Amino acid sequence: MTDFSALFQPGNIGSLRLENRIVMPAMASQLPEPDGRLSERLLDYYRARAEGGVGLIIPAYAGVSADAPLMFNMALSDDSWVEDWSRLIDVIHSYGVKVGVQLMHVGMLYLFAGFVPQGITMKVPSEMPWLSDDIPYQVLNHEDIERYIDDFGQTSRRAKEAGADLIEIHSCHGSLAGMFMSPITNRRTDDYGGSAENRVRFPRRIVERIRKEVGSYLPILIRINGSDDLDGGITIEEAAQHAVMLESAGADAISVSRGIEFWATTTIPSYLYPNGSMLSLVDGIKKAVLVPVMAAGKITPELAQEVVADGRADFVALGRPLLADPELPNKLRQGRADEIRRCIYCMNCLSFEAAMGGGSCSVNPYLNLESQYPPKAASPVKEVMIVGGGLAGLQTALILVERGHHVTIYEKDAELGGQWNIARAVNDKEDFVNLLHFLKQSLDKYEVEIYMGVEVTKAKVIEAKPDAVVIATGAVPAVLDVPGFQRKNVVQALDVISGKIKPEGRIVVFGGRYTALETALMLAEQSKDVSVVTRAAFGLTLERVTFRTLLKRLIDLRVPMYPNTAVLEIVEKHVVMRYNGEVLELSADTVVLAVGMRSENRLAQELEGIVPEVYAVGDCVKPRNAASVAYQAAQVAAKI
Repeated sequence: MTDFSALFQPGNIGSLRLENRIVMPAMASQLPEPDGRLSERLLDYYRARAEGGVGLIIPAYAGVSADAPLMFNMALSDDSWVEDWSRLIDVIHSYGVKVGVQLMHVGMLYLFAGFVPQGITMKVPSEMPWLSDDIPYQVLNHEDIERYIDDFGQTSRRAKEAGADLIEIHSCHGSLAGMFMSPITNRRTDDYGGSAENRVRFPRRIVERIRKEVGSYLPILIRINGSDDLDGGITIEEAAQHAVMLESAGADAISVSRGIEFWATTTIPSYLYPNGSMLSLVDGIKKAVLVPVMAAGKITPELAQEVVADGRADFVALGRPLLADPELPNKLRQGRADEIRRCIYCMNCLSFEAAMGGGSCSVNPYLNLESQYPPKAASPVKEVMIVGGGLAGLQTALILVERGHHVTIYEKDAELGGQWNIARAVNDKEDFVNLLHFLKQSLDKYEVEIYMGVEVTKAKVIEAKPDAVVIATGAVPAVLDVPGFQRKNVVQALDVISGKIKPEGRIVVFGGRYTALETALMLAEQSKDVSVVTRAAFGLTLERVTFRTLLKRLIDLRVPMYPNTAVLEIVEKHVVMRYNGEVLELSADTVVLAVGMRSENRLAQELEGIVPEVYAVGDCVKPRNAASVAYQAAQVAAKI
């Protein structure tokens, strides 16, 4: 059993004592009202994490200026917001958890959001050749700078009035303060540009202004980039200089991050990055300053323990792991690490879907639905047959047995997991197996009967006489309905990923979503000659950070990509396609199809009117990602 004792030693940031070293950092949730005001759903969301035993919660940022709003984000730009923040802080405090308020001017993060609100201009430190009139922007003059420094000061006063235990300044990723620090986005020639000292002047003066406003007792944490991860951007050597200057200005702690959110791919590291991908930067900052340092960026509980125990960081920010399991700190403290719903860094929580009430989680069916779930105990208890042992069937089964129903699972294959076993076979997705392990282990705990290698028919269901049947028979790969799609050189991407087929020669992958891009990347990393063709744009509806990471890696490997290209015919040694209005041939010894999935729901249709209750869940209803599966599983399980 891993020792997690280092994480549960008290620690100080300035005068503030935290009972443990685990921090929930500021993350957008879209749970406030559209105008940013406090909602009951947001209170429930933070209540769950506070009850879970975290040491410090920093809610999603407080906008400091009325001229830089974002929908679904609580501001603190005037006194009318104090009551909302006070209510939120009181709820978190009621569980003995400390609260920090992160202050931010959104700056150039509008580029990541993809739009600027009507009547608003994006504020920038300087002109940049690539800025366009598509997004209105304004270069700040000295008068503007003074006004925004005062905005930070006034907002810190309001945060203190609301009951905050700590002030955090957001000065990274693309926010206004962070853009002043970066030589890529700050090309000024006055005393706010040029040297590292000049570029840090704006955030340094913000620290000094806040200190003057809140006094010496309330600690100030500042979050900075250890690297922009872009040529010509902030390096770790310069970041260490920035940290020293900010410490001397009055910062009580430094939180280390990386990347410019609308440009680099490292700010929110996905499954494509190794665990602890920011720790080398944390090491550089830790050596330069005397104040505490906070680490973030894809840190597992085991790595968090190691980092704190070895003195590499004083605190660890576990963002997405606390979305996946709000009870993570309590489970670690109580020796129940094996019960944690572990984050798999799939990035589905960043894909906000209105139908699911915002972001959703592949691991935690109750994310952003904390007031509605878990569902109440079953009454009456029913015999439920689950047909299909993929994610949809397993997630639904677990919630049903947790409610008290008696559940039996039937899976036609020799192992549980279904399409998830193929998904986790993709390069860099090794941790995806954690979700399957959790579901299997949890079902074992409830002694759920599971029958493998059994294909369920209508007759078998009638014989079993269940009170309810849940169909989770999944989906099968779709085909490209063009002449030649049945040729022997046409194969499915899922067979390539699983290793059943090893394509040779010149390879063309059809498709523009994750499976196509991941398959092409896997082949390119094997030094295969591969191209990618899609009939629309690449990455439609995909989560942008992961898509950008995949796209960049394909570009770095010089993989040819043909968007908005129609495939007209597949022949023996090439495909015929319409590209940019012209009919062309693209050499292809092997054609790999990654054009989506087709639902397999025949049994669900056959059982209508035969069984008292029939439900369908997962891909057999409509192909979907794992987070949508988890959300739907929770909905279905609550009805039975």
